[in-house]
Amino acid sequence: NDHSFSILKFYAARIRRIIPALLILVILLITFGYFLISPILYRNLANEAVRSLLFVSNFLYWHDSGYFDANAFSKPLLHTWSLSVEWQFYIIYPVVLAVLAKICSMSTLKKIIIAITLISLGFTVYFSYQSPVASYFLLPTRIWEMLLGGLIFLYPFKLTKTSHQYILEILGIILIILSMFIISENTIWPGYMALLPTLGAFILMQANSSSILTNNIIFQKIGLWSYSLYLYHWLIVFINHRYNLDMNVWAFFALSFVLAILSYYLIESRKWKVKYIIIALFITLIPTYGIYKTKGASFRVMGKHVLTSAEFHYLYYGGGDFTVDKVAFTSSDKNFDYVMIGDSFARQYVKYLINNNIKAQTWFVNACLFMPEYIPIFKGQELEACSSLVNQFDQKALKNNSKPLIWAQNWPYNTITDKNGNFTGLTINQNPEQYYDAILQGIQNMIQRNGHRNIYIIGDYSRPPYNVYECLSSKNLSLFSHSSCDEFKPPQSIPFNEQIKKLTEAYPNAYFISPDDGFCDERGCRMIINDEPMYSDEGHLSIYGADIV
Repeated sequence: NDHSFSILKFYAARIRRIIPALLILVILLITFGYFLISPILYRNLANEAVRSLLFVSNFLYWHDSGYFDANAFSKPLLHTWSLSVEWQFYIIYPVVLAVLAKICSMSTLKKIIIAITLISLGFTVYFSYQSPVASYFLLPTRIWEMLLGGLIFLYPFKLTKTSHQYILEILGIILIILSMFIISENTIWPGYMALLPTLGAFILMQANSSSILTNNIIFQKIGLWSYSLYLYHWLIVFINHRYNLDMNVWAFFALSFVLAILSYYLIESRKWKVKYIIIALFITLIPTYGIYKTKGASFRVMGKHVLTSAEFHYLYYGGGDFTVDKVAFTSSDKNFDYVMIGDSFARQYVKYLINNNIKAQTWFVNACLFMPEYIPIFKGQELEACSSLVNQFDQKALKNNSKPLIWAQNWPYNTITDKNGNFTGLTINQNPEQYYDAILQGIQNMIQRNGHRNIYIIGDYSRPPYNVYECLSSKNLSLFSHSSCDEFKPPQSIPFNEQIKKLTEAYPNAYFISPDDGFCDERGCRMIINDEPMYSDEGHLSIYGADIV
């Protein structure tokens, strides 16, 4: 009301609040990473660090969320996407408010904020189904969550009775706890389900209660340390996964809190001057960007293991950049002796076919369970490509074509839908027996529909327990790094292979091929051959592994 608000002072306060603790986390990662992690991962870390410090990491993770992107556990700063979204909101929102305050009355301004909140919520619900990755990482579909905080200030509940405050407080807590049990990895997110925990927080704050439930020393301290907890909890997850520590939940909480408390009292609670924070920020950015440009300080290692992620994938993955999402051929004259179908686990064999002049007609779609009965959920565009090509194959390619059919697939998909794209909720994690029964039925249908020709089904294979190329490229990096990379690992039990094999034995035209027969023996399953990785990531085979199979 007294027009004393200063946008610059607001930005300065956010800089003091957010950047110092984040900066120290990045410096720690970059410092220890120099001695501990391979160039390929170190370059990725530097890329994440630069984007995180500039508060645009959400765009990086959105852009890099394709099928072959590294999994979440290999990204130590993945959680900073939300900090970037928050900063983008902080930069835009005060300016918008200041402009609107000059041209609108307070009553109109309040209505505009409500309208923006509802529009953003509508975007969220719609685009979570149409473009789930973009709606997860980008600001427009997240604005409403932060604007709810503004609505608490503009439209506070004026509760005069303590009992009403308690009831509202309990309701908010129930909604938050309920969301922990209802929301799972299979939930379309953020979508309308994001309303559950967000409204829970909104109601809890509106209650403004001073009950023992929230107004106690434990919750107050957790709130005090929450930002540092946010910063360090994912680092613990990353380390636990990378080094296979099998950390239990209590050790995870204990370590997270210890690091958070140290961060809060040593960094957050200090009165840092903004100009020094900005200077320190740019001093950190310059060498960090240098690490990115030098391929993860690749001068630390010798030899051939100094590729970037993109270079390695292109050179080592057997599918290279071969055509997906439409019919293609391994020979220029488009003649073919075989038909090959499947996802990227089929495409990984295509370089072998080309190099050995094996003529094949190919039907490849990444992340696509290649049967008309069941198709995987991955994301909108690829889901449509999968459905389209599978149906095209089913309707056209099966007729008047007696060429042998080769079918390779990543059989253990996590989620599937019916042929109309409707989510069935059937997941390998929740109900593997039902899942594999459905897949076996789809395989049987495919065999029966191809009764006029031979069909060769390539099964699943033992997966590496670590990223083989990263191990090779970090071997002897320092005293603290991997001293050697195991050439063999024990084979994994794959019961589903036996089920497919048994099914094919019932049909004279069906044959099962087990990849493990190619590179597993009494010593185990080969991880490395002639100092080259058998795998291009933690699932797909490299050109060397694919050649053996």
